[in-house]
Amino acid sequence: MTYRKLTSNEVKKALANKAWDLGNQVLYDLCSKHPHHKSCQEITAKVWLIGRSYSAALERRKNKKANSNGDFFYEDIAIPEIQKHKIDRWIKPLGHNSKPEEIVEAHSKLTEIFFKITKLEKRSLASKYLHFHKPKLFFIYDSRAKNAISKITPRSPKQLPVVSPKNQFDGEYLKFYRRCLWLNNYLQAKLGCKLSPRHIDKVLLFVADKKSQAFKSK
Repeated sequence: MTYRKLTSNEVKKALANKAWDLGNQVLYDLCSKHPHHKSCQEITAKVWLIGRSYSAALERRKNKKANSNGDFFYEDIAIPEIQKHKIDRWIKPLGHNSKPEEIVEAHSKLTEIFFKITKLEKRSLASKYLHFHKPKLFFIYDSRAKNAISKITPRSPKQLPVVSPKNQFDGEYLKFYRRCLWLNNYLQAKLGCKLSPRHIDKVLLFVADKKSQAFKSK
């Protein structure tokens, strides 16, 4: 089984989709104007709007109780837990010089916090939440992106960039992140221009489109 190689025209078609750009820009602006995690209002707005917009709401959880529904869940459980971990200490320093290992480790830390709150693996929400705070660093993970990228990247992990976090990491996101790095390098070489994680997300959504029969694995 080999992976499906994208053509330049397919990539250009994927990148040309502007349907969700304005909505996403609202979330980028929100996180840019309110990047910290001290105020209850700031945290609530960001977790709520990003989670709901991307079908990854934090309130979808295993340990749901009758007295912790709706607003009370955020005010009494989620927000205090997020504030307690002082996540600005490790999100704020991340920048263009950050190593892939640092990015993967940061994702794992937030996933762990969300797990404490919900008792569910919230790696998808963690990736999306971090992406809107650091859009040049974090690739967006969900089931569609995972399935799509498996079709257009090498099957063997040996062909993928090496990322070796020394501290905690989420193995599922690490595998996805390595494939995204490979795909990003491949597409940049093919197109001769720099791509962002948002561009990669557009390509993966294009591949995941069930209407596109061209992406059956060969």
